[in-house]
Amino acid sequence: MSNGAVTPDGRSVASSRLIRLSRARLAVFDPEGAREMAMAAAVEPALRAEALSITAMCRRLRDDYVAALAEAQDAAALARADGNSAIEGRARSEIARVLLATGDTSAALDESLAALTLAETSGDLEAVIPALATAANVFLVMQQLDLVLELCERGAETARLVGDDLAEGVMLDIGGCALSALAFAARAAGDEKAALSTAADAAERFRAAMLNAGRLGHRRYEAAAVANLAEVLGFAGRTDEAMELLNSWAIDLRRDSTFTITHHLDTRGQILQSLEQYDRAIEVFTEALERAESKSAMMTAASHLAEAYEKNGNPTAALAAFKRYHELYCQVASETAQRNARVAAVRMETAQAKATAEQERLRADGLLRASEEDPLTGLANRRRLDGELAAAASGHPVALIDVDHFKLVNDQFSHLVGDEVLRRLAVLLREGCRSDDVAARYGGEEFAILFRDLREPEALMVAERIRRTVEQYPWDTVAADLKVTVSIGVASGPDRLAVADRRLYAAKNSGRYRVIGRRPEEAPGRAA
Repeated sequence: MSNGAVTPDGRSVASSRLIRLSRARLAVFDPEGAREMAMAAAVEPALRAEALSITAMCRRLRDDYVAALAEAQDAAALARADGNSAIEGRARSEIARVLLATGDTSAALDESLAALTLAETSGDLEAVIPALATAANVFLVMQQLDLVLELCERGAETARLVGDDLAEGVMLDIGGCALSALAFAARAAGDEKAALSTAADAAERFRAAMLNAGRLGHRRYEAAAVANLAEVLGFAGRTDEAMELLNSWAIDLRRDSTFTITHHLDTRGQILQSLEQYDRAIEVFTEALERAESKSAMMTAASHLAEAYEKNGNPTAALAAFKRYHELYCQVASETAQRNARVAAVRMETAQAKATAEQERLRADGLLRASEEDPLTGLANRRRLDGELAAAASGHPVALIDVDHFKLVNDQFSHLVGDEVLRRLAVLLREGCRSDDVAARYGGEEFAILFRDLREPEALMVAERIRRTVEQYPWDTVAADLKVTVSIGVASGPDRLAVADRRLYAAKNSGRYRVIGRRPEEAPGRAA
C-alpha cells in the first residue's frame, strides 16, 4: 500500500492520507466513499480507532444506527487504550449523535459532554469543533437554546482559530436554528416584537452560513442554509423574499441528496401555503411525499399535505392524507422501537463486556496483591521485597528486624499468641516508617524495611525509634507478662541485604535488643 514511509507518530504516510481523504469525502457528503477509504486505513493498528470513528459516522449518516453505535464504541475503547483522548472524543461524539437520533437524549447528553471534555483535554482544536457541534445539537433538541448559542459561539471561534471556514458555517447554521426556535417561542408567548427581532438575527446567521458554504463550493451545506433561511423569512412574513431565494437555488436531481430535495420541497410548500397558493402547495407536498428518503420524511410531507388540502377546501383528500400520515406514524413508531431495542442491546452488551473486563482486572490485581502479600501480617512478602530491592538504588538502606527469643513466646504463650505478636509488630513497623518505604515479612519472625531516599545514618535513627516503640508497646494486652523486643541490622550499598543480615546476627550475639549499623572503622558499602 505504501513505500514504507511513516509519520513521526508511527503511521504510514499512505494510510494517513486515506484518513485525510476520507474526512474530505465526508465534507462533501459522500459517506460511501469516505467509508471505503477509512476501512482501507483501518488495517493499520495505529489508525484503527480513528478509521472506526469515521466509518461510524458514515453509517450514522445512512441511518444505520446499530452498526454505527457498535463501531463508535469500538473506536472509543481502542482510543482509550491508546491514551488518544482526541480520537476518543470524536468517537464518543458519534455515540452521542446515535443516541440523540434514537431518542435517548439523556444518555446523548452524557456522552456529548464526555466527548467535549476529552477533546478539550487533548488540546486538539480540530477534535474540539465536532464535540462542540454535537453538544450544541443535543441541547437544541433539549430546547436549552441559550446553551446552544454559547456552544456555537465557542465553536465558530475555534473554527476561525484553525482556519476551518466550513466548520464555522456549520456553527452559524446551528445557532440560526436555536434563534429560530426562540423566535417561534416568542410568538407563541405573544411577544411579536421579540419574535421578529430574533427571526432577523436567525436570518443573518443562516445567510452568513449560506454565503460561506457557497464560497467553499459545499453544495449540501449551502442547500441546508438556503432552506433554513427561507423558512425563517417566511416566519417573519417576508414570503416573497423567501420564494425568490428558493427560486435562485435550483435543485439538481443528479447531484443533490434526497434529504436536500425533500427539505427544499417541504420549505417551498410551506411558503406557498402561507401565500394561500394551495394548489401549488399541494403539488409540492405531493412530490415531497413521493421523493422522501425515509418514512419520517414521508410523515412530515403527509402531515403538511393534509393541512394544505384542508385549507384548500377538500376534506376528503385531507382525510386521506391524514390517514396516510397516521399509517406512516404507526410504522415509524414500530420500527423506531425495534431499532432502539437493538441500540439498547448493543449498549448493554458493551456495558456487560466492560463490567466483565473490570472484574477480571480487579481479580488479576487481587491475585497479584495476594502473590506479593504476607497473609498473616498484610505486609509485603519476600517476593515483593526482592522485587523492590532489585529496582531500588543501592544507596537506599535496608533494615532486617528479628523478634528476640520468639521461640519462647510460642512455647510459653502458644502459637496463637505468637501469631498475634507478629501481626501487631507488623502494625508498628508500618506506622514507624514512611508511606514510600517498604515494610515486609522476610520469613518466620524476621522482618525487613527498605528505606527510600534515606542515608544510612538516618535509617539507623528510624530503626532505633522502632526498637524503642516495640519495647514500650503494652504487650500484656496480648498476654499477661508478655514482653517483646527486637534486634535490628541496618546496611546500604550493593550487598546491603547480606550486610544487614550479618549486622543483625552481630546484634543478637552481643546481647540482643539493639540496632547495629556501620561502625566508624568500616569502609562504605563493606561488611562488618
